Amino acid sequence: MKGKSKIGSIIGGIILIIALIVGYFYINDANQKTKIVEEFTQIEKMSKASDFSMEKLNEKTSNIVTSGKYAKVEKAAKNFASDIFRVAFEIRDILGDEKIQKVLTADNYEADGPEFAETKQYLSDTKTKLEDLKTQMVEFLKEEKINSYIEAETKDSSSIELYRELLKKDIQMSDSQKNELETSIDKVISMLSTEEEVINFLVENKGKWRIQGGQILFDTNSLVTKYNGYIQKLRIL
Repeated sequence: MKGKSKIGSIIGGIILIIALIVGYFYINDANQKTKIVEEFTQIEKMSKASDFSMEKLNEKTSNIVTSGKYAKVEKAAKNFASDIFRVAFEIRDILGDEKIQKVLTADNYEADGPEFAETKQYLSDTKTKLEDLKTQMVEFLKEEKINSYIEAETKDSSSIELYRELLKKDIQMSDSQKNELETSIDKVISMLSTEEEVINFLVENKGKWRIQGGQILFDTNSLVTKYNGYIQKLRIL
């Protein structure tokens, strides 16, 4: 009886140890998941701040706070966030460039006219960059591209599922939102194309216009009408 009692105590002790180990891993797993969610909650808050910058994002995404398989999920998700935000920042920088607002101004006409070599190059380069960035952004929003980041880190199905759940909540866009994004960029590209038309018009008619009192003046009414037509086209884009 005593032997059986001793064996029972040993078995009971082993079961208790196993239960504690399982409990530890369960709690640890929950904590790891919580850490990842918290990291992306902070990134989301950062993205809405007026002083949000790529430098601050890189500082956040380069710091991995979890371990084991969760570190792979966190790393994949942060790599994806870093790459898609990089493209977003490049688009923002182009649209926020003061030069894009000053192409059709008297100051630029005087400074770069009548040949407008610098302006024409700037418009061409900017359109090309926006087209490329739009293509990149559209690609980033595809499920295959999103999944490629976690698939490069691990083949573990539970890790992949956690990654997808995480980005589905924070990154996923509806088809209408994707279309709106593309349309917004396309409108800017159309605006730049129209500005190119204006500049080409001024080059073709050099010697028939001048800047006076901060305004452009043409030699004939027909030229005024054509120029104003371009400006009206820009206003309705």
